[in-house]
Amino acid sequence: MIFLGFDTSCYTTSVAAVDENGEIADSRRKLLSVPDGQRGLRQSEGFYQHINAMPELYGKLTEITGRQAPAAIAVSEHPRNCAGSYMPVFYAGVRMAEMLAHAYGCPLYRTDHQSGHIAAALHASALSGEKHFLAVHLSGGTTEVLETVIKDGLPQCRIVMKTGDISAGQLIDRVGVALGFPFPCGRFIDELAIAYDGKRMTLPTYTDSEKCSFSGTEAAAMRAVEKGASKSVMAEAVMDAITRTLCAMITEAALKTGCFTCLVSGGVASSKYLRAALQGELAKENKSLRVYFARPELSADNACGVAIIARNIYMGGKR
Repeated sequence: MIFLGFDTSCYTTSVAAVDENGEIADSRRKLLSVPDGQRGLRQSEGFYQHINAMPELYGKLTEITGRQAPAAIAVSEHPRNCAGSYMPVFYAGVRMAEMLAHAYGCPLYRTDHQSGHIAAALHASALSGEKHFLAVHLSGGTTEVLETVIKDGLPQCRIVMKTGDISAGQLIDRVGVALGFPFPCGRFIDELAIAYDGKRMTLPTYTDSEKCSFSGTEAAAMRAVEKGASKSVMAEAVMDAITRTLCAMITEAALKTGCFTCLVSGGVASSKYLRAALQGELAKENKSLRVYFARPELSADNACGVAIIARNIYMGGKR
């Protein structure tokens, strides 16, 4: 059996297929095109690019999986599973999934982008099989620490810590664009940060018992850019600030929930710098904390977790 997943986030069109064992049969994705110097896209432009990219991606997927009818399809309908969570770009994927579900006569399950991230990261990490953990979701629009329980194969999340203003991904992209990098800037910032071994700049950070704030970090970084700080210095400083902030957020969330196992997902979680630095920073705070990352390709936006959710719902109903 084959299960399909569709996800059309702010900057990535993606489709994936998994088999009845939950193994990924194939995954296809395409980054949306953002003009040089801009820090994002209008939702209407994102929707337009998704609609144009999806047929080609789905066609390439079927070259690998064959044209057999899927047992079930799932799609990300909104960013998160909470009231008021809505972005028009997700409906490009919804309409594609609805069309195929009608054509194949199979069930269509509606989920959310965040649950897909967690399901994909859980599948591709050493934490697979864990039922209760902290999930960190780091992306262009989200910085959250969630107490997560897996029930019937599906993540159920409660926000414990969050950003009070911009996200970690937005901080990276805003500073990156100011430094002259193309959007999205994560890859360029990360490469410079991981290679830098000179004198470090320490940017201010803020975290309280409920939230973090990156606006002060951004303001300090922009002042440093205006004064001529080098790209390498700024890249390392931004990633260091994010690492320290996450360390404080995860530590606070662990003390609140009594859960000391943490799974990090989302596009920012692909960072080599973050993967190398976060574990060490957490160990300084509490040696009981354990942090896990998925493979980088399953940390960034993808439809694999959404396809896994389709499989889990369908197979759960067959028991």
